[in-house]
Amino acid sequence: MELKPANTQQIILEAAEKIFIDKGYSETKTVEIAKEAGVNHAMLHYYFRTKENLFNKVFENKANFFLGTFKDVFQADLPFFEKIKTIVEAHFDRIGANPKVPVFVFREIIANKAKRDFILQKIVPAGRPVIRELEQMVDAEVKKGTIAPVTPLDLLLNIASLNVLSYAMAQVYFDFDKGLTPEINAFLAQRKRNNVEVILKSLKVERE
Repeated sequence: MELKPANTQQIILEAAEKIFIDKGYSETKTVEIAKEAGVNHAMLHYYFRTKENLFNKVFENKANFFLGTFKDVFQADLPFFEKIKTIVEAHFDRIGANPKVPVFVFREIIANKAKRDFILQKIVPAGRPVIRELEQMVDAEVKKGTIAPVTPLDLLLNIASLNVLSYAMAQVYFDFDKGLTPEINAFLAQRKRNNVEVILKSLKVERE
């Protein structure tokens, strides 16, 4: 059965994501992606033109996937601390579904100035609505005296740092190639609880 164009594009993107994450941009060849996707090289070129276009689309999709963590929670009717708890947990779980992505992102940013420029021009603007929404939430709670003053960027960096480092260290301690064993799951569950506790504690006002 012939693939529909939308399906073909998605299959190519999924194949590209797998290979880019495993090998990095510079070591990946478009012929490898075409082979993984089960399409000919001409079709890959037809849809995406260049390897850089394909890489940028994969990168953009992953950024939107993680930004979606925050957007979904903002729309939920929850108290502030429950929203923050949910954000930490949801972000942690999305990394769990993509444990190699943080390493992939940092590797590409460090190795390729063009990728840093792409992030500044494309990804950072996409994240600004998240910053604004979080800023409104935080400012409202600071004015009520329920949380200590904090910038939304610092809060996001604290959440991301704790969650990303948890998975990075898990991959140092354990062999993920064997799958998620009970020992790995127990470690990650404890880290998730700890990260929530650390973030919430950092926001609470210290009473004399």
